[in-house]
Amino acid sequence: MLGFSRLASILLYESIQPRASSQLAGERKKIVISSSKWKALWRCGPHLLPIAGSITILSLSLNGIYIGADFASETLTLMGFQIAAKIHEIFIVASLSVIVFHAVRHEMLCGDGLPLGLIGSGFNFGGFDFFFTKEFRGGLLNAVTPGHRLRKTGFVILVLLAGVIAALAGPSSATLIVPSSQTWKAGGTHFYLNGSSETFWPSDVSSEASSLQNMCHGSNSTELAICPAAGYLSILEHWGRMNYTNFYTYDVPAYAKRLSGSRFYWPVYSPASPIPPRYALGGARNTTSFSPGSATYYVQPHAAVATLAQRLANKWWRALQLRMKVSDRQVDDRKIGIEAPSAITTIRCGSPQNLPASSDSVHFPALDGRFDYATGMNFNVTTLNTSGVNHVRFQWVHLPDVFGSISIGAVLESAWNVNKTSRVVIGCSAQAGWVPTSVYSDEYSFWTGWYPWDIQFGGRTPSWIVTSAGQAQSATNGRVAFNDDWLSLLTPTLTDMELGPKAWVPSTIEHIITASGLAKDLHSQGGVSSAEAWVEDGQLGISRTILLESIISSVITDGLSRSGVYRVFDMKGPVQEWPLALFDPHPDFNERIVHGHEALQVPVDLDADITTLRIKMQITGFALKRSLAGALAMVVLLAHTILASGHIILVMAKGQSSDSWDSISELVALAQNSRPSYIALANTAAGISETRTYGRLAKIRAKPTIERAGGDHVELVFDAPHNDETELLCSDCKHGIRGHPKVVNPEAKDNAGDEVQHVEAHLSQELREDNIEPKPRQQWTWPRHATDGLSRDQTSLGHASHLRQSIPARSRSGSRETLITQRNSPARRASGDTVRVDHEYR
Repeated sequence: MLGFSRLASILLYESIQPRASSQLAGERKKIVISSSKWKALWRCGPHLLPIAGSITILSLSLNGIYIGADFASETLTLMGFQIAAKIHEIFIVASLSVIVFHAVRHEMLCGDGLPLGLIGSGFNFGGFDFFFTKEFRGGLLNAVTPGHRLRKTGFVILVLLAGVIAALAGPSSATLIVPSSQTWKAGGTHFYLNGSSETFWPSDVSSEASSLQNMCHGSNSTELAICPAAGYLSILEHWGRMNYTNFYTYDVPAYAKRLSGSRFYWPVYSPASPIPPRYALGGARNTTSFSPGSATYYVQPHAAVATLAQRLANKWWRALQLRMKVSDRQVDDRKIGIEAPSAITTIRCGSPQNLPASSDSVHFPALDGRFDYATGMNFNVTTLNTSGVNHVRFQWVHLPDVFGSISIGAVLESAWNVNKTSRVVIGCSAQAGWVPTSVYSDEYSFWTGWYPWDIQFGGRTPSWIVTSAGQAQSATNGRVAFNDDWLSLLTPTLTDMELGPKAWVPSTIEHIITASGLAKDLHSQGGVSSAEAWVEDGQLGISRTILLESIISSVITDGLSRSGVYRVFDMKGPVQEWPLALFDPHPDFNERIVHGHEALQVPVDLDADITTLRIKMQITGFALKRSLAGALAMVVLLAHTILASGHIILVMAKGQSSDSWDSISELVALAQNSRPSYIALANTAAGISETRTYGRLAKIRAKPTIERAGGDHVELVFDAPHNDETELLCSDCKHGIRGHPKVVNPEAKDNAGDEVQHVEAHLSQELREDNIEPKPRQQWTWPRHATDGLSRDQTSLGHASHLRQSIPARSRSGSRETLITQRNSPARRASGDTVRVDHEYR
């Protein structure tokens, strides 16, 4: 941390200074405080790189950048990003050290000094444990002194802030620099449907039928994708591959992802049409019993929405490749979504009945309230087949309001028994509507179809209003209303089909039920009726009924989801080449859609008959973008940037700077060349155990030396402690009993002004008794010219006499002495002159 903070001044600044001869053994005098603007600017150099790095990182994170789905070597690349984050952290901590050292020097050179525990703040703030040590706590004792509270409080806050930033710089840099695999907003735009919302999501399909009858007739009804029965072939293929014993799990891998909570879904295709596949998602009711309340449902996205979305998806992908310069290998999980209602049908069938030709009373479930199915009641269906046939028959039945908000009823008649006396009859009640969903593309295999997601079952439309018993309710109260014309378009007769030995022309739904094998194996055996065989089949019997519910629900849902889809096409030319209506891209479509701007031109006659939807694109891969964790990390980097920028402005405005004592070696040299502080730092040579010792105030002042009176020598000086704190202790006593204090003459207590002379006299007496002389190799404790006075290897008591300039920390008498002085007297200020600007010091 510290070494890097001086890198600029060591490598570059020193390179422009005249080098001293390598033969010189001594140091030159140095300027402590310089007024050079260039030096001030240069000493702010460690701020520039971390500030530039932080600004770059913040810009990338705010604006976002997509890197790619993977790297050539993901491990090495991510390791490189982590190394870059660590380097950025080192730069930040180095920058903070420059700020803290500047504050420490300023307080010690120009202020009232700093407590001993805070002198090393520039070295220690980077270790967060420093703020929990006795050193820091002791330094706080005298940090806020009367008359300087604001400045000293600011210094403590600065050190704390620097410590917090230094501790969080690493995680913050890593959060913002190291990319992670995440979703990336890759575009979007509004698009337009040629019609009102009632056109595409009607509550009554009667008007839809009148518009389609001229187009959906004959074979076109199942081959033209805009017709309600256009999904017939796809639904037939799906249910024809399974039967009532395995349709729950058939073709559903164990690893299949749940879609809106269901693993029961498959794509429904449209023949010879630009309408893309749309997934029908089902939820079969509980198979354990004929329990009331539950129902089977199916949901399917609207064909018009999927068609426009597919066209936009194709154009967006080409634009993305051109604008972002990415290939398909650089993008994972391309996902496109639209918030739009989807078709939904819930259905519940009653228990199978064994009806003879003379009976037409069929049991139908009823709706209790908005969604819950009840047991229901019987209803006479006069159109039941009275002649014995060997194939199934299916018909729609309009149920009265007493059954609740049912859209349509349905009746299935199985083949008659061998004796042609009865057959199985099942009545079903279905409710159709629209449910809010998020329609997404397949994010795994990419555009194999469109899924309903985030289904909000509670927001189903049309809305439902409670009606009193016996009161007539609207045909669209909580349901979509069907008329016979639309139902005939939904399940038309197949004119080109023949099944069985006799000519039989089934409807599309009859063909699907037959292909599923639903009504097989129901012939009477041992006198048991077909209905009894269905019921007594136990679990499989219930599965037969639920399979029937699934078939009917899927047929209704697919037909309803094609409402108004013909209006999105300009039906000109071959079906496969039908152009889209209201699809007019801007000339700069590629740039607009990638950046999420309006890529399609707004229709000139935009009015209530135009429906506007928005499509959103996103991709997955390694990226840098805004997030909650990133926002918190940005606060840390921004705090450092503001702090470092403020320091640069302050230094350049003041024009004074210094780089002295920002290494441990320099601080040790300063302490070694300073006079000992026997009173303030008594008994500290072997360590410091008292918290209050760390609170001793220290300054750096210019003082004269023994041989020079000019005051060109800087020293670390301490204020003397308060008199009531002064103690001279002896741990190894020669005079008196060890461990017991030597009582001072009471007169000394009353003469506080003579206490220092008393101690010095006592020390001199001990020195004479012990005959202590300086050793030949003993060095001076503060600067002294080599030619002045006696030589260093000359033994003389004159050397010892200089010891009297300061009070020793320990008496030679061998006794423990306590100097009792007048209490509550102020501390004695350290002497010396303030260091001058542009003046050279030793």
